[in-house]
Amino acid sequence: MTDASGHSLQRRLLVSMAAGFAVFLVLMSILLWTYSRAAADRTHDLPLAGAALAILERISVGPDGATVDLPNSAMDILSLNPVDRVQYRVFVPGQREITGTADLPVPADATPSASPVFYDADYQGAAFRFVLQGRPFISPDGRQWVAVQVGQTVESRTTQQLFFFAAGLAGLAVLSLIGLGFVWVAIRTSLSPLRQIAHDLAQREPADLALVEGSPPREVRNLFDAINGFITRLRRSRALTETFIADVAHQTRTSLSALQGHLSLAADAEDPGQMRSRLVKAERQAAHTVRLTNQLLANAMVIHRSDRTSLRPLALKPLVRDTLAESLRESRMRDISLSFVGDEIGAGEDIIEGDTLSIREALRNLIENAVRHGPPDNTITITLNGTEQSVRLSVEDAGPGIADADLPKATERFTSLSDKTKGSGLGLSIVKAVAQGHSADMRLGRSSLGGLEVTLIFRRIVPILLLVSGAVFAGDTGAAQTLVIHSATDTPAMQPLIDAFEVRNPGVDVAYVEFQTVALHQSMLRPETIGKPDLVISSAMDLQVNLVNRGLARRIRLAPGIAPPPWASWRSELFGFTFEPAIVVYDKRAISKRELPTSHRDLATFVRENEERFRGRIGSYNIRDSGVGYLYATQDSLQGPQALRLFEILGRTGMKTYCCTSDMVAATARGELAFAFNIIGTYAASLAETSPHLGLHFFEDYNLVMSRTAFVPKDAKNPDLAAAFIGFLLSEDGQRIILKDTPLLPLTPAPEPTSSFERQIRDQRGAFLPIRLTPGLLTYLDDLKRREFLSAWETSLRRDRRSSSSLLEPSAR
Repeated sequence: MTDASGHSLQRRLLVSMAAGFAVFLVLMSILLWTYSRAAADRTHDLPLAGAALAILERISVGPDGATVDLPNSAMDILSLNPVDRVQYRVFVPGQREITGTADLPVPADATPSASPVFYDADYQGAAFRFVLQGRPFISPDGRQWVAVQVGQTVESRTTQQLFFFAAGLAGLAVLSLIGLGFVWVAIRTSLSPLRQIAHDLAQREPADLALVEGSPPREVRNLFDAINGFITRLRRSRALTETFIADVAHQTRTSLSALQGHLSLAADAEDPGQMRSRLVKAERQAAHTVRLTNQLLANAMVIHRSDRTSLRPLALKPLVRDTLAESLRESRMRDISLSFVGDEIGAGEDIIEGDTLSIREALRNLIENAVRHGPPDNTITITLNGTEQSVRLSVEDAGPGIADADLPKATERFTSLSDKTKGSGLGLSIVKAVAQGHSADMRLGRSSLGGLEVTLIFRRIVPILLLVSGAVFAGDTGAAQTLVIHSATDTPAMQPLIDAFEVRNPGVDVAYVEFQTVALHQSMLRPETIGKPDLVISSAMDLQVNLVNRGLARRIRLAPGIAPPPWASWRSELFGFTFEPAIVVYDKRAISKRELPTSHRDLATFVRENEERFRGRIGSYNIRDSGVGYLYATQDSLQGPQALRLFEILGRTGMKTYCCTSDMVAATARGELAFAFNIIGTYAASLAETSPHLGLHFFEDYNLVMSRTAFVPKDAKNPDLAAAFIGFLLSEDGQRIILKDTPLLPLTPAPEPTSSFERQIRDQRGAFLPIRLTPGLLTYLDDLKRREFLSAWETSLRRDRRSSSSLLEPSAR
């Protein structure tokens, strides 16, 4: 074996490089992580501070105290981060809330300060980064501080921190590669003895199994010893194989020579009786040769299958019964009494880890031995019983048995202990090989019937483990799944998509529940009133953003190749799937196409110049009751001051308001309205197809585009199914069905328009302004902002202000 002396390879490597290099990497990684965190905080704290400052600048003090006109610019600043959710709060410390989310966390030691204070805190199960900043004001009650608190989740800054850290680590990786180069040189130098040994082994002849000599380093000495140990075992195995082959050759040659001798004597015999005697002996010798060959093959098969990888859980009792049934069909078993005793072991108590073919071969050899060595009317009993840890298979007979002194030799190959029934001497050897391959015990002894008893003891597998493993592979029972969709889209518009999804997903039923936009929003805030859906669909994009910003949505991963436009998705949680521009529908009998205004400013002038002509004949949404109407109106107001000016002019003409598109189109078709504006174009185009005197009109300055949006609630019962439905809506098949079979329009325009409405959209493609899914849509959902906007809208329309019923409940800020 190898010499125990030698130098330390580990010491050489550690002294040269490892110690200092490892400490350097750890220290640099810690410093880099700290720097990355600080850099990410600086980058993302600036928008937070900017938003807080923008809100502070819009705070004013009136007779009733401080108030705020929430600026859209603040939300636009926060929308520069396309990932994180936002929260805000404006309050007088220690006195009252002005607007926003009242329960945002504030540090216990926080004091009003004109300088921004940044801190991290958890809110509703998510990590947030907050800024707190105040400003003193003089109110009727004296000097007081008004504080603004703005927060964002930290997903984007965490991603940026990881990016900075990864970029820094890339530089360290270069240094690591250089260091590894030195280590490689050291290893090459240190392992030169191994290369010498490898060269020595490569030059050896196949028959050379001499041990490897040398004095390797201590670190690889075990490897040298393992190689030498393997060579020793290989040499022993080759010796056994050579002995076995020699024994097989000798046994086969002897048997065939005896068979040839009997046949030669039979051929030379002149007396028929003598010839018949010789032929009978030849037949017996042939049967012996066949049996020897079969057992040699069985022995080889058993040795080959002794690998543990071929073992599988199996029930021993059915295997024993099947083997006995095969044996009883043989004619030589006619006078043999063969019985099986296995009632003591129940179903599931006979499970072992084994190989079916090997165990069947062992049992056949035990029965064969009992038949060969026993009397013609032998009695053979096979017993199967067990304990909590093992299963015992016993075969006993009424033959002569084996003397105690001969039991150790009984399992040796080619050893036959009886001259009268001399066989191949392989039967019990095969059984022993099977036992060893199954890590089972084999015991020989005297049976209660007077003959030999052979017992195999297998380890039992605990049934509960089988049940657990079986549960892993158990398939679905095939029960139908129900996808519950709560939607603010008319059922007929969604039905083709639902039908197509059910066809593509057999066993799936879609339960579609229809809502108004505001009612749907309120039901999600109070799910106990109507149940929890798997999917929420609405045209009120701002209300949908509000729900997602509250953390009510689940992030989903779309399939590769499915990517909605950037304006139509947010946080991988909210997805738009339609392209629906706002439009003007008009009565051609009341207005000619030539006189239609081309811009929103021209619309105000056109109506002002024709007040009496259009008095009571202009329609639009009641934005207090219609979520999409409120969305259109607030988005119009962001395009310039002409929006409220337009409402003032419309108010003088007695503009009528409606809850929904269908009512406005029907009123225009009946001639009650000359035109209706800011209505959903897809619905209007579908309804106008049956009224040739209705026309559709786009402005040239801009046309707002709304998209119906969908998200999967966090507490959905079937989130994967709901995510699959969103993926289907955005897929090529889903978008094609939206185009051809529904009144809606897909996100991607058709290459070849098939209707006049689609052609109009193609001709006006540059004049469309999609409403983006961003936190900016939350601006006009602020309670104060909403009340002020609705008040201004009602004042412009010269209506009496109604009670402050809201699009959002007070708790839904």
